[in-house]
Amino acid sequence: MLAMIGLAIDLGMAYLVKTKLSAAVDAAALAAGRAIAQGEGAASAEAAKFFAVNYPNGLLGAAVAPPSTSFNYDHNAKSWEVTVSTTATAPAYFAKVLGRNSFTVGATGTTTIASLDLILVLDSTSSLNPPTSPPGTAALLKSAAKYFINKFDERNDRIGLIHFAMGAEEDASITASRGFNKGKVSDAIDAITVGGYTNVEEALRLAKRQLDTVPPGQQSRLRIIVLFSDGAPNGVAGDFVTDAGTTVRGSVSSESTDIGQLFAIDRRNHLIGTYGMTYLPGWDYTGSVSAYNPDGTRNFVPSDASQIPYTLCNINRAARNMAENIANAARAESGALGTPIVIYTIGLGTRLTTHEVDCGYGSSELGVNIMKRFANVKGVDTYKPDQPAGIFAYAAKATELDAAFDSIYRDILRLSK
Repeated sequence: MLAMIGLAIDLGMAYLVKTKLSAAVDAAALAAGRAIAQGEGAASAEAAKFFAVNYPNGLLGAAVAPPSTSFNYDHNAKSWEVTVSTTATAPAYFAKVLGRNSFTVGATGTTTIASLDLILVLDSTSSLNPPTSPPGTAALLKSAAKYFINKFDERNDRIGLIHFAMGAEEDASITASRGFNKGKVSDAIDAITVGGYTNVEEALRLAKRQLDTVPPGQQSRLRIIVLFSDGAPNGVAGDFVTDAGTTVRGSVSSESTDIGQLFAIDRRNHLIGTYGMTYLPGWDYTGSVSAYNPDGTRNFVPSDASQIPYTLCNINRAARNMAENIANAARAESGALGTPIVIYTIGLGTRLTTHEVDCGYGSSELGVNIMKRFANVKGVDTYKPDQPAGIFAYAAKATELDAAFDSIYRDILRLSK
């Protein structure tokens, strides 16, 4: 009887070792999955480090074999499967009288990390420079953006880059082929210069278009836009009819020193000319993004006009409407174009927490709330439960941008499992 009780105690200890071992390999597999973008060697080292933290050698008297890490990329599922396994030998205390000196237990942990298609959209407006922002703000943004990009798998993730101000420039475009060039994207980030106002709609539209160029059957399960901005939308791209009767394609801003200034749509801040205009176009120049708010919560003044009067505040309203409309279209995507796009937003500074223009706006029109609407953050006033919810990360100052980008990355990892 005593021998059987002793055996039960030893088996209980062996089970406890196995439980601790299982938790350790699970943590190691997750850590390796997070590091797979750095290569299998780095991922294996990360697995070993996390395993050692969670199961130090000698814990509970057991001798543990070094963990073995294996990697498999499933081209059909478009995901990595990372497996970490090990064994431990737990000593017997009471079972020795029965001829048993030890018990060997094993554990295996597996995690799956899905590949993704992601477009990083960076604000490159004048406000990133002094006197609006402290010296070095743009440099800190570039550093944080490169830090973020470096976390992704160069072999299997697709990463594109767009920077914008009055127009938007596509610095790196994704294709149907998997992978991206980290060096090229990093160099493109370094090459960004700042200047101009904030045409968010044009940048988001191009980001959506890039994601949609990948045929649905070849798209990743995760399709993502990450938008950084330090201000609310104020730019409108369209075909403008001038008072002289000509039609000029370009972008205007409510922040411009002269609201008749038209800028190129495909350049960050290139002035085409200054024109007299009486009305705003009701659509962007592609005819796919309306200047009107479908919810009726942001109406033009006067609201009963058959056309949109060309005024500073109506330009600002149209800029916000169009940016929200294209974000909504991206999140609602389905069918022939592909699966819904998740939007994440990162905001910087006080321009998002104050009103940049006096157009009778309330607190719901603050830039922080507009950024939350883009991401469809749970709890925002326009939240749509049938669309994917992203997150909004706010950095009060540029030194907090690394943490903001990291919070976005952690949520992307959560979705990729």
